[in-house]
Amino acid sequence: MARLQVDTYVSPAILVTTGSQDPTKQWWSPITSTLIHGPTSAVLVDTPIPINQTENLANWIKKTIPGKELKYIYTTHAHGDHYLGNPVLLGHFSNAKSIATSLVANEIKKTLAIAVPRWEVWFPNGQILKEGLVAPEALPANGAFSIDGCGFLGIDVVHSDTIASSFLHVPDLDLVVAGDIVYGDCFQFLAEATTAEKRRNWLDALDQIAALKPSIVVPGHKRASQADGPYLVDATREYILAFEEELSRLGMRRGLKRP
Repeated sequence: MARLQVDTYVSPAILVTTGSQDPTKQWWSPITSTLIHGPTSAVLVDTPIPINQTENLANWIKKTIPGKELKYIYTTHAHGDHYLGNPVLLGHFSNAKSIATSLVANEIKKTLAIAVPRWEVWFPNGQILKEGLVAPEALPANGAFSIDGCGFLGIDVVHSDTIASSFLHVPDLDLVVAGDIVYGDCFQFLAEATTAEKRRNWLDALDQIAALKPSIVVPGHKRASQADGPYLVDATREYILAFEEELSRLGMRRGLKRP
């Protein structure tokens, strides 16, 4: 029997306050949380934002790993839709420790004071728990930690859909939990990948993951029924390249320079 197991939980897409009259632009994409557990302990990767969705996640964890201890909550990157639910979860699992790579932890610490006001624009009316929100504890420089004798590695990348981003490699499972470096069947967030260099860095991050030859790749956003696999790395790459092609086409038509 394998020493580690992995389960995923997808918080469904929800209506948010965008100010747009277009109904297709009023939804927040589904958010993936990944639970990796051994005989006695577990690691959760990423939490959703709203209190009610994180409460549902907590209940799912309790049903999925009864009798096991949630030791760590790992945050893949410094976007609030992957860590603002942490205080809710810590209310259920008080012994758990919030962790991230030093790059991600430092970026969250730097932006923590404005995180809730920024995200309350989309998630107003008390959907976000403000009390108890703290930056994750930084992992050592090599990104290593373990549960039940099995090693985990938090690995930074230069850029994905944001600047402070990482993925979690679990060699015992041939698993990469990719955060928003890899997307499932959802629109990719390119608003912070605003230059060709940043998008090239994102493609390089995909190459970093592919070089590990993982059997399982979990994206940060996906349909709940969508299988987790390395094909998603290729799909994310194709999306970015298609975006580049469209930029080039529009630039040629309008006489614009590519960003």
